[in-house]
Amino acid sequence: MSSVSENTRQARAGDSAEVYRLARMFTPELGLGAEDFEENFQMLVNDSNWFICVAESGRGLSGYAAAQDYGPGLRTPFTVGRLHDLFVEPGTRRTGLGNKMVEEVFRWARQSSMPMMLDWQATEESISFYASFGLEADFVGDFPQCPGFTLDLRPKT
Repeated sequence: MSSVSENTRQARAGDSAEVYRLARMFTPELGLGAEDFEENFQMLVNDSNWFICVAESGRGLSGYAAAQDYGPGLRTPFTVGRLHDLFVEPGTRRTGLGNKMVEEVFRWARQSSMPMMLDWQATEESISFYASFGLEADFVGDFPQCPGFTLDLRPKT
C-alpha cells in the first residue's frame, strides 16, 4: 500500500525505532526492550492480519495506530478486529493526525474480505474523541472508566 493520506501511511519495516519511541511515550513502563520490540514490529508489520499506520509531521513520525484482524469465529459469518493502539505525540495532538489514523484503520476494516466488528477500549481522555466519529461508548464491562467502542460493519438484517 502506498501513501494512504497526506500525513498518514502504512508503517514500513524501517519505522521500528520511531514507533518504539512513540510506544514508550504511550506506555512508559513498556515491557519490551528495543530488541524485542524490533522483533515484534518486524513480524507484525509483515503480517496480513495486522494493520499498522503512522502519522508524519515535519519532525518525523508523530503517531501510530495498530489494529489486528482475529478472523472469523467457528459459528460467525464475520471477522473480529481490535484496535490495540492509537497514539499521537502530545505536541502534535489536535492537528487532525489522530482522526486521519482512525479513518485509515476504519478503511482497513471496511476492506476486510469478510464483514468486521472492530472494537477497542478508550481512555477517559479519549472518550469524546471516539464519540466524535458517531460511535457510542459502552460503559459496561470490567473497566467502566475505559469504555468500549465498536465499529460494526456487519450487514444490517
